[in-house]
Amino acid sequence: MNTFRSEDRTRTHADRDQTGVVPPAAESDLVLALLLADAADAVSMRHFTGRPVAAETKSDGSPVTETDRAVERRVAEILASERPGDGILGEEIGASGPTGRRWIVDGIDGTVLFVRGQRAWATEIALEVDGELAVGVSTSPAVGARWWASRGGGAWRTGPVPGVTPRDVAGAPRRLHVSDGVGDGDGRGPRVTVIPPLAALRGDERDLGERLAGAGRYVQPVVHGALLVTEGVADACLQPSGGSWDFAAIALIVEEAGGRFSDLAGRHDVHGGGPVLYSNGRVHDAVLAALRPGPA
Repeated sequence: MNTFRSEDRTRTHADRDQTGVVPPAAESDLVLALLLADAADAVSMRHFTGRPVAAETKSDGSPVTETDRAVERRVAEILASERPGDGILGEEIGASGPTGRRWIVDGIDGTVLFVRGQRAWATEIALEVDGELAVGVSTSPAVGARWWASRGGGAWRTGPVPGVTPRDVAGAPRRLHVSDGVGDGDGRGPRVTVIPPLAALRGDERDLGERLAGAGRYVQPVVHGALLVTEGVADACLQPSGGSWDFAAIALIVEEAGGRFSDLAGRHDVHGGGPVLYSNGRVHDAVLAALRPGPA
């Protein structure tokens, strides 16, 4: 029996503000974040050829390239000029400066894809102010798409999403909204996805991903699975592990699209290291219950 039901969750800033107007206090930060994304794209696309590139292996077994570091260094350079009083936390360059206003950056999110010459990698840029996410940008220049959000200003996208939108999508930004129910209403449960894709997971992470896939209908992620949640294509996305730089920007974009982000205990914590769940909010608690050990 399908136990997933649509639930009336607490309304988010994206629900309350349907105008798309960015609050004045956040506008300059969003403008800067988008400029940082432009600069990051310029660096990353100088090195991306669509062919395999060399990489080093970090102590955790994950790959890193000089491009990962170069993107983060470029973002840090611009921030030193434009926001000298702000701090920064980068996956590769580490933390520096204060934490009250801190930019959280992943130079190349999906380095495995970048190294293989595949397109669906991104740069993640977020601003955290006094512990609350204020701005988030996920830019995927090889795909030609960008997602962004500001607290109270909604979530937006420009460019096409492979397999989701027409290739020639252009023009004004499109405001994003999560799905408003469970799946397609066919009784098969929520549409769920995992990032990295289920086939790439191993060990406990694979077990957790399979538990999620068994609770609904699996959707193969063509970009970051949580961004498919903001497009209304998936109802929930599990990310088994990661760091603040992996979660921060995406979490805000999901929330401003009307969705919800938490760890598997239901806490809103981008610094906990995962696993984390992004959802349309309606299925969130039921999916969390399905991910717990034992009968769902």
